[in-house]
Amino acid sequence: MEDIFESLKTMPFDIKEHNPTTKWFGFSCKHTEESKKLISESKKGVKQTPEHIQKRVDKMKGFKQSEHQKDRARETFEMSWLVTNTKGQSFNIVNLRKFCKDNGLDQGNMVKVSQGILKQHKGWKCTKVDA
Repeated sequence: MEDIFESLKTMPFDIKEHNPTTKWFGFSCKHTEESKKLISESKKGVKQTPEHIQKRVDKMKGFKQSEHQKDRARETFEMSWLVTNTKGQSFNIVNLRKFCKDNGLDQGNMVKVSQGILKQHKGWKCTKVDA
């Protein structure tokens, strides 16, 4: 047992001289701005392996967003659309997904109509309104 204590006394560093940017006995310390920059530079352009991507996907499986999070996302991404039906009536709408679901339309095709890729979808026309 005394051997361990003797070896600790002869270690080449002192606790007071410890560099705070390195790990010491399993405790990590804060990185300096310089070391953060070096780490950042070394990680740029590095592609994640398919195994790592799958690990991240598996970790998020089963994660449910709260209603508050869903509402905030809807508010952030909501857009105005001008939709014209087959009879020529125009509607100003905000939620294209819900509108398409209620009227038996495909949201993806309506977006393609607004982008000019398709001329119409089931007789309906759609234009994105910039707010």
